[in-house]
Amino acid sequence: MGSWGWCKTTIASAAYAEISHRFEAHCLLQNIREESNKHGLEKLQENFLSLILKADVKVGSEIEGRSIIERRLRNKSVLVVLDDVDDLKQLEALAGSHAWFGKGSRIIITTRDEHLLTRHADTIYEVSLLSHDEVIKLFNKHAYRKDKPIEDYEMLSKDVVSYASGLPLALEILGSFLYDKNKDEWKSALAKLKCIPNVKVTERLKISYDGLEPDHQKLFLDIACVFRRWQMDEAMMVLDACNIHPRIGVKVLIQKSLIKVSNGVLGDKIVDMHDLVEEMAHYIVRGAHPNNPEKYSRIWKNKDIAYLCDMGANAVPMETEVVALRSYDVPDLSDAVGLSDVVANMKKLRWIRFENYPVSSFPSNFQPTELGCIELLCSRQKELWHGYKSLPNLKILDLFHSKNIITTPDFKGLPCLERLILEGCESLEEIHPSIGYHKMLVFVNMRWCSALKRFPSIIPMKKLETLILSACKQLQQFPDIQSNMDSLVTLHLHRTDIEIISPSAGRFCTNLVSLDLSDCHKLKRIDGSLHLLRSLKDLNLICCWGLQSFHHDGSVSLKLPQFPRFLRKLELRACKLGDGDIPSDIFCELLNLQVLDLSYNNFSRLPSGLSQIPCLKCLDLSKCKSLVELPDLPSSISVLKAYGCDSLESAGDLSDYKCLWKVSLWMRTNKRALLSMLEGNAIKNRFMSVLRPYVESSIVFTRFVTVQLPHNWYSDLSGFLLLLSADDFFLRESYKIVIKQEMSTGHSEKFDKECREPYNYKHERVGYVPFTSLRHIPWFNPTYTKNISFQMVDKEIHMNKAGLNVELIHRKSKIGDLNEHPIDYSECWDEEFEDRKTFEIIYDSESSEIQIKWDHYR
Repeated sequence: MGSWGWCKTTIASAAYAEISHRFEAHCLLQNIREESNKHGLEKLQENFLSLILKADVKVGSEIEGRSIIERRLRNKSVLVVLDDVDDLKQLEALAGSHAWFGKGSRIIITTRDEHLLTRHADTIYEVSLLSHDEVIKLFNKHAYRKDKPIEDYEMLSKDVVSYASGLPLALEILGSFLYDKNKDEWKSALAKLKCIPNVKVTERLKISYDGLEPDHQKLFLDIACVFRRWQMDEAMMVLDACNIHPRIGVKVLIQKSLIKVSNGVLGDKIVDMHDLVEEMAHYIVRGAHPNNPEKYSRIWKNKDIAYLCDMGANAVPMETEVVALRSYDVPDLSDAVGLSDVVANMKKLRWIRFENYPVSSFPSNFQPTELGCIELLCSRQKELWHGYKSLPNLKILDLFHSKNIITTPDFKGLPCLERLILEGCESLEEIHPSIGYHKMLVFVNMRWCSALKRFPSIIPMKKLETLILSACKQLQQFPDIQSNMDSLVTLHLHRTDIEIISPSAGRFCTNLVSLDLSDCHKLKRIDGSLHLLRSLKDLNLICCWGLQSFHHDGSVSLKLPQFPRFLRKLELRACKLGDGDIPSDIFCELLNLQVLDLSYNNFSRLPSGLSQIPCLKCLDLSKCKSLVELPDLPSSISVLKAYGCDSLESAGDLSDYKCLWKVSLWMRTNKRALLSMLEGNAIKNRFMSVLRPYVESSIVFTRFVTVQLPHNWYSDLSGFLLLLSADDFFLRESYKIVIKQEMSTGHSEKFDKECREPYNYKHERVGYVPFTSLRHIPWFNPTYTKNISFQMVDKEIHMNKAGLNVELIHRKSKIGDLNEHPIDYSECWDEEFEDRKTFEIIYDSESSEIQIKWDHYR
């Protein structure tokens, strides 16, 4: 399976030639797509039967042909190659079932469409691009008729190979074209390729495009011209807004090998394609008018938009559907007078994306009724357009960091709007009141609208799911909510000047899941309806130090409100909570609370009721400088952070907490408690991570450690204990340790000296990595593994500011096989951060190295 020019036929033909003699009958049926279109399926069946039976066979109908194939071949061992299949009917006519062929038969199908194989094929093999050495050999074969290039042509050959990007079709065509050319002609041809693609290559690749449905053709051109190397989710959102319905279309394009979706560096999905496939798409868009951008359906090049700006008001109505330019592609058009007039003449416009759009507003004749998405990032406009404008299909309006915008349009003219992004519009003073009546808005982001003083009254915004008003520094009143907002799940009011959370929040936002009030320094009161938010999972009150006492249930005076009982995460960091501000029974009904952050507060003791929170996993008491003792903790506790608690002299006995595996402490921990934690986690094959002050010992810390494993390590040992020490200044959240298999325990004297120079360490991490977490590593087994090295690889620690030591841990109960007892990660709760884990183990199959990324935020 693969696109045009990927050597599918060549590979299949080579396999056929090599193994065909092993079968009773064999047949290589080529150009099925072309022959089927020309002569029909009956003729295709006749050719197939005549070739494999070596006799002249006539077929009266397709159904009769199927019957003959099954009857004549079901008892024969056959090898069949069906080349260039592009329609399911072709497969059904020639190889409709495994039962048509005898035992031991093999059917090889080449196609550009993976979808055709999913129901018929036992195994799907995707042809990969050629390696660098294979590319050079193939090109040399066609360009010189020998393995090595002619003298002085080597650099030119590399330029051609680079252009082809490993595509065999391009290498063959370009190599054959350049075969009898001199050096000057080579240079001329290469210069031309940079501007004009090779027609033969493009037309052959275009066959895949021609076989697409019109909607999928449109989607393919959008991706090739604009969305290549974009995040998948972002591309899908825009294409959805433009009514392209991309989800099913993207799958079709992947199956036809026109695009691919790969993993990005941040774990997100990235849309990509081959360079020559992208070039083919650009060739299609430019079509018969390569020098007339006004006739292009898509504009993405700076020179094309500059050309159109020169036309200004004289521009004729254009066929343009998409204008998408990024700042690094665009010349300085801040004073371009003609741009808005040009855009107004694009009556079929579906999407406009522009960074640093000029000052001029869109004119009155800007009326693209098919427009689904406006993205004007860092625009210089003060307003989008004058007065009322109807854009009936607009779903996304994004004016990110458009610092000059002072007002929004009338939202009654945008009835289908779903996403509104005004983040960073720091001059925005007024939101048109019609927003409060909008029935389709789902997402509103007005973060950092620092001039905004009020949000309009919310009346029937029934579909709104997310409202972000964070860092609107002059916003003093909670939005006036006057009707049910059943869809609202996220409300962020971080760093606003709001003083009171009104009862309407609990009354009308009953499905709210996340409420962020952090850094609302002027927040005085949360009126008593907060407990009505029965779906609230995450409440952030960090740095709400202005909270005042208020009456709860008509009698008791509290500083904290009654919390919703299904809360899972409660953040009360730096709220200036002192002794008595946290009643003993306030946590009793929080049956689902998992994360409680009480760090940077002033209390000396905590109420005993804390131990009654049945599901508490993570407790943060860091920097509570007056805290003198730790409270009793619930048995469910997994993560304890008490770093920087100056008055805390002892952590007490932590050995009773059987789920505890991650701890950050300022004071020296009891050695017995540490060993007890280690023993408990080792028995259950769980990780362990402890951050504590450095303990003086005879242990030598280096950046390189080699460990010799005993012959019975797989049964007598359970894991590695990692001890990492560092200076306080260089104590970072994340360290990387590379594990390698070594032939011996020795290493160079120079390296040994560099690693073992003494240093005054201040802090220490203790980590346990169970062998079961490495069971997926091919070489980590008793047969091959005798010596292992550990090396700290971070660039920042090359000056000996951190060191490592490794110990082997004996297991209490012997286990014969690492695979018998995999880690139960449900017991090892590690959800403190959504985007990272404490231990991440990555195996590089090429280098056979194991990388352990150890994250421990104090």
